[in-house]
Amino acid sequence: MVAVRRKRPPQRQTSQAVGISAPTKGIIANSLHAGGEGGEIGVEGAIWLNNFIAGEYGARVRTGTKEFATNIPDNDSINGAVRTIMYYNSVIAGGGSDFMFAATSSGIYDITAGGAGAHTLAHSWPVKGGAAGWISYVNYTNVGGDHFLLVCDEANGYYIFDGTTWTLANFTGNPKPLAEDLVQVCEWQGRIWFVERGTATAWFLDPLSLTGDITPMDVGNRFMKGGHLVQNTTWTIDDGDGMNDRFVQVSSSGDVLVWEGINPTKAADLHLIGRWFVGAVPEGRRVMSDWGGDVVVLASRGIVKLSELVQNSSVYTSEAELTSNITRYIRAEMGKSLDEYGWSIEIAPAENIAIVSVPRIATEVNKAPIQFVVNINTGGWSMFKHLDIVCMDKSVSGFFFGTSDGRVMRLEGATDNASLDGSTSEAIKFNLLTHYSDFGSAGNWKRPQFLRPSWVGGAQPSYLAKVQFDFDLTEYNEVPPYSTADETVFDAAIWGTDTWEGTAQQYFETIGATGIGRHIAIAISGQTTSELSYVGCELIMEGGGIL
Repeated sequence: MVAVRRKRPPQRQTSQAVGISAPTKGIIANSLHAGGEGGEIGVEGAIWLNNFIAGEYGARVRTGTKEFATNIPDNDSINGAVRTIMYYNSVIAGGGSDFMFAATSSGIYDITAGGAGAHTLAHSWPVKGGAAGWISYVNYTNVGGDHFLLVCDEANGYYIFDGTTWTLANFTGNPKPLAEDLVQVCEWQGRIWFVERGTATAWFLDPLSLTGDITPMDVGNRFMKGGHLVQNTTWTIDDGDGMNDRFVQVSSSGDVLVWEGINPTKAADLHLIGRWFVGAVPEGRRVMSDWGGDVVVLASRGIVKLSELVQNSSVYTSEAELTSNITRYIRAEMGKSLDEYGWSIEIAPAENIAIVSVPRIATEVNKAPIQFVVNINTGGWSMFKHLDIVCMDKSVSGFFFGTSDGRVMRLEGATDNASLDGSTSEAIKFNLLTHYSDFGSAGNWKRPQFLRPSWVGGAQPSYLAKVQFDFDLTEYNEVPPYSTADETVFDAAIWGTDTWEGTAQQYFETIGATGIGRHIAIAISGQTTSELSYVGCELIMEGGGIL
């Protein structure tokens, strides 16, 4: 009798594929878990997102950097920290009468032509070293069409540049401050306003005047937390009766005053709208900045938008924080360097981002510098690394930053530290860690088998990718050597087969994965010398039971 062979039923497929979106919403540090149903992460967030910009269609590797001017000396006649970049933007069209300056602890240098120098010392500081070179400035054109650069230096006071000569200002009247003691300048309602060093006194000139009679305005009794006056600025807002310029002041202890009116010499024409407390502000005169119709304040509690602050009466709420998703990172850095010069926030219009510069403290000079970066459209945060940013500023020529070794750099290209002649540069290093997800099966074990990251860019990126489990927050920093194997050479490529370097192409590869866990995140680390965006990852994994 012949035994009948029974057909074995087909095995059930135990593997499943899930899609993990690129972290288009940026770093969300107040949560480690993204949740999600049906395999798709519900919140496209990240725990780490370094040297990326969180965009609408993926995470884009940031723009590179190139030298614009080098060998800018400081008080010790060596390549020193560039503390301020500023522009004299003349009313004469064509730019032929414009200047670009870099300030260090020794003086102000003319770097209009860029290059390796030697750069002309436009003005030598009487008081060198210390806080010299940290400058507040305003471009101002009078009714006669004459243009001026108004400069207040932290150690040397108020100077006026008329396109040819630098002059220490002179005041009349009694009382009057020393011009050397004025450390911050702004314009409001046709008047030039100043902050006097180490006091709670603001000073203002007559309308349309740059020198002459000057009047004090003491606001110390308005600062409920005490401290000295740090900065004055203006805030243009539509309050329902048309556009209105408000006047904003902040103290070192974090009291914010918002004023309304036109003529500060008449008490009935200047009134206080409100007072808010945002937490102590960092050293320097760059704690408030324009924000496209708003004003933001850098404070130890986070970065605060005035419009949100004012809407909530006198109560401070987290909704006012622009940095609510990364507040714990901001506060950690503020806690270390609140007393250091170098905190500022600046918009890079061409990139559609704002950059928050973070000073390095003496005990961390060997650590990679960081900056916090936000996509203005999406509000997604990320971090920049390996950029030695001491100061920042923007002009029609681009976004520039000063370094600690006497250079002025411009954001451009797809490589870092490109030399003046472009002969040398470095690949841009990047890494990320997505939010964790249980993929709709909380408590069940999962064994990843493969992952497939997807990219769009000019050349195949060099990167490593792996799966991390159960809220491991380790930053993945391993970087493979950069390969240019996919970059095609003219007259040596095969038409219709090879791809041209610099043309947007899709890149993906299947990578083996190991390990087991209940919650999964994707960690990626790599480098590139071409424009590159990360668009997401497919994960093939095997599901298990609860125990």
